[in-house]
Amino acid sequence: MDRRIFFTMMTFSVLLGFLYLVYSVVSPFLDTLGWAAVIGITTFPLYRRLRNLMPGRETVAAAVMTPAVAVTLVVPFVGFLILLGGETTSVYQYLERATSGGTPLIVEKLLQHPRLAPLIARFKPALDSFDFDLQATVLPALKQAASYLIGYSTAIIKNFFLLLIKLGLMIITLFFIYRDGEAFLARVLSVLPLDEDDTGMLRHTVKRVLSAVVYGIFLTCLVQGFLGGVGFWFCGLPSPVVFGGLMAVAALIPVVGTALIWFPGALYLFLQGEVLKGVFLMVWGALVVGMIDNLIRPVFISGKAHLPILVIAVGVLGGVFSFGPLGVVAGPIILAVFLAFFDIYSRRVFPGETGSPAEEAEDGNA
Repeated sequence: MDRRIFFTMMTFSVLLGFLYLVYSVVSPFLDTLGWAAVIGITTFPLYRRLRNLMPGRETVAAAVMTPAVAVTLVVPFVGFLILLGGETTSVYQYLERATSGGTPLIVEKLLQHPRLAPLIARFKPALDSFDFDLQATVLPALKQAASYLIGYSTAIIKNFFLLLIKLGLMIITLFFIYRDGEAFLARVLSVLPLDEDDTGMLRHTVKRVLSAVVYGIFLTCLVQGFLGGVGFWFCGLPSPVVFGGLMAVAALIPVVGTALIWFPGALYLFLQGEVLKGVFLMVWGALVVGMIDNLIRPVFISGKAHLPILVIAVGVLGGVFSFGPLGVVAGPIILAVFLAFFDIYSRRVFPGETGSPAEEAEDGNA
């Protein structure tokens, strides 16, 4: 074997080995680094304007931009998450106490409510004939939901120090993305066997899809907050605008999302004896507010990213299953970059052909 080929293969093998080791080192913080990259790329135009006001002082511009973004975006959201987690824990601990031992407090309030008591008395013979037990039927579901949300909220408090570490790492990473991001990206692109036009297309694709994803997430949260506020208003709960705004923010929280707001509202209605309104709010929150993001987010992202809705939907859902919350951003970008590379490949291998898969996908979305 030629020594040059052998050396190249050995070098490539060592590089692959170190890439695996690097992945092992950074894997516990991939989500943190990923979100730092998302925030950094999204806000980079603002940093570029600030840098233009300070020519030759990139470090100072990054040092000014980083805390500004952290104070504006990251810290308030984390503070809201911690505060909401603590309040949610208190609410559901109260629910557990209310449903433990003897006749639960919730059942007592429902049975004694002046509007509900006659209705229960009227249907009690029919319910008894079917051996229907309100306590045995309804309370286990409530306690199971309460137990799950207590565990989720308590985990936020228990992992407070880990959250602080990740927050600090995110802010530090954000600083270096601002200061050195362009040079690092240029270095990475320089080792790819692509010409300047192709690398420019890749950069444009990532920026376009990332911008579309952030735009889609923002609009989706607004829609969920609006629908949640409508549900609170319809049920006669106080401050529907405020709680709608809280639901818009809570929609960013993975897994539970808006349920952190509308579920306590439904429990409050049950405790007040407003059973029908409580049931309506739970159904409205779970099926409409909680599920509509899966329908409208791909539509919002697709229009701005110039990609088919199916590609975005598969990218978002598959990304979430593969990468967690970060997959909402990573999934569509991975598919978009794949289509871009396929476009480059088709133009290089079949230069006389037109209508590459990436172009056809974009045309199909128009």
